[in-house]
Amino acid sequence: MENKVLFTDSVVANFCKATVDDNPIHDPVFMYNQNKGVVVPGMLLFSTIVNLLHRKTDEYFNYYKLIFGNVICTNEPIDLGFETKGDQNYLYAINGHDMFSTKNERSVVLKNIEPKVLDLDGIVRAMPFHKTQLETFRELTNSLNNTLSDFLFTIAYASAALFKAIREPITEVETEINRLLNKAINPERVSPFYQTLEIFRVNPHAELTPEGTIEYNIRFNREKANKIYVAQVKCMHNSQCFYQSVYRLVAIPDKLIMRMVKDRDKV
Repeated sequence: MENKVLFTDSVVANFCKATVDDNPIHDPVFMYNQNKGVVVPGMLLFSTIVNLLHRKTDEYFNYYKLIFGNVICTNEPIDLGFETKGDQNYLYAINGHDMFSTKNERSVVLKNIEPKVLDLDGIVRAMPFHKTQLETFRELTNSLNNTLSDFLFTIAYASAALFKAIREPITEVETEINRLLNKAINPERVSPFYQTLEIFRVNPHAELTPEGTIEYNIRFNREKANKIYVAQVKCMHNSQCFYQSVYRLVAIPDKLIMRMVKDRDKV
């Protein structure tokens, strides 16, 4: 199932405001000053595709694995959708290259997967939210199902919780990542890049209240010092577990990330 879609600067700006995403690659002013296109957030693309998938299949899926292999810019038409092969639903966002795949693996959505039990002894980061954020998110991702939209919002909002953990480090590994990403003290000037994200949905009926707090239990582990880290996350709200997830993050030089982004005059 495929849609032709184009995301505008204003859509990205409003999405980032709703999800508290302050990554400068999504900021039109910053990127245009670099003569680069504005990068569409991966969670905006993912949420839009998942809403489409659920509308077309009316199925409950409890496992999502995202592979990040490319970037998509605003104001460029893309093929956005999913391809069903048996029990597997492959997600894609294509602008010549697929954002959600690499040479070896594709992003996939499955149902009836045994939930993964994470042994979490991490630090809880509480993230307040309000009704306007949820409404904006639902509108921008074309969501008609509030329960699904709340689930997707908590995933998108997790990025803000992860960066809060990095900016206000408590553990040794968090402090190590903080120093790595601190451009004032690290001359290499690197930024985190999601390589993979696995999501195990736990409760199909969990919904957010109009306003409140989402608790993210986060544990960072070091896979390779100053290069690769894994974050395990458990998302809770009102004593309900929405999902557990595993992020694999890679530190990539800023100049390499910029090379991945199209020049402004080519978008």
